Amino acid sequence: EGALLGAPVAYNGKIYVHTQSKLYCFGETREDASEAPDWPVAEPAVAGASEGFQIIPSDFLLSPGQSQEFRVSSVDGNGFSVDSLDPSSLEWASFVPPTAKVITRMEGAFNEDGVLVAGASPFSSAGAFKATGDLAATVVRGRVLPAIPFEENFERFDRVESYPAGHVHGGIEFAYPPLAWIGARFKWDIREMEGSAVLAKTLDNVLFQRAITFFGDPNSKDYEMVADVMTDGNRRMRSNIGFIHQRYFIYLVGNAQILEVSSNQERLKESVRFRWNPGEWYRLKTRVEITDDGSGRIMAKAWPKAGPEPDAWTLEIEHKHAHRHGAPGLIGFSPQARYSVYVDNLAVQPID
Repeated sequence: EGALLGAPVAYNGKIYVHTQSKLYCFGETREDASEAPDWPVAEPAVAGASEGFQIIPSDFLLSPGQSQEFRVSSVDGNGFSVDSLDPSSLEWASFVPPTAKVITRMEGAFNEDGVLVAGASPFSSAGAFKATGDLAATVVRGRVLPAIPFEENFERFDRVESYPAGHVHGGIEFAYPPLAWIGARFKWDIREMEGSAVLAKTLDNVLFQRAITFFGDPNSKDYEMVADVMTDGNRRMRSNIGFIHQRYFIYLVGNAQILEVSSNQERLKESVRFRWNPGEWYRLKTRVEITDDGSGRIMAKAWPKAGPEPDAWTLEIEHKHAHRHGAPGLIGFSPQARYSVYVDNLAVQPID
């Protein structure tokens, strides 16, 4: 009786099944049922001879100018720690995997103490470092995400060595998006459109019809986002494009012709009508303000790029228990991978 949600459990000679209504027990009672054998005693592991070393952390996230210290231990063939090592005793060097599709390196360098110091570049970067010692070599990888304010018009990607244009897919030449962006590769590419470089949603894999991409620090707060956006399509079908702003989805929904704000849709989902046409650029601007009592105001406006910015917000809502921080990002959705969406002149600015 009742829906079965859990797995059956075997214990002490019986089988127990828990449903939404009852707890069932199957099995006969035996006089010796309680006399289970003792659990075997596990012998403590003993580390053997050192065969390699382990670096902690092996993945890391930094801001421009921030430093990262590492803990290094020699390990035996089973991975058990043997001794601690001085990070400065290792030889650290930038490392590009042979399978990498583009040559990209994390902006940063190791000092004489074996501490990594991120570069001060205003752009994101990502890459790996190889640490070589007497026993072996191992690799760590990291990302540097820019501090707010941050701007990206994608023009640099066809001019720098790290991200050269020249990759061709479906007859279209493109460059890969920044490696430091989470969830960007193969869901977005950078291509030329009307004499300018833009970020475009890919369509070749229907599994990637929805792209949720983060490009900023997860501790970001008190910022404003703005970008030029456009969708392909026709009167019957268009795609969606917008921002992830401090854990809120704020985006233009093409088929519904609305501007929507959501955050875990059972918790918050509101929208207003906004008509936008395929093949035309629009400017999308969002803002999240948090008050001392934990409530917040989420604001968004959209208007044709060729026209003036409206004074009033297109959508403005109150949220009693607002998200206090969250990484900036992009959300793009191409239903059935039919029509692409585009982003240009992306900027994240602090709230004055």
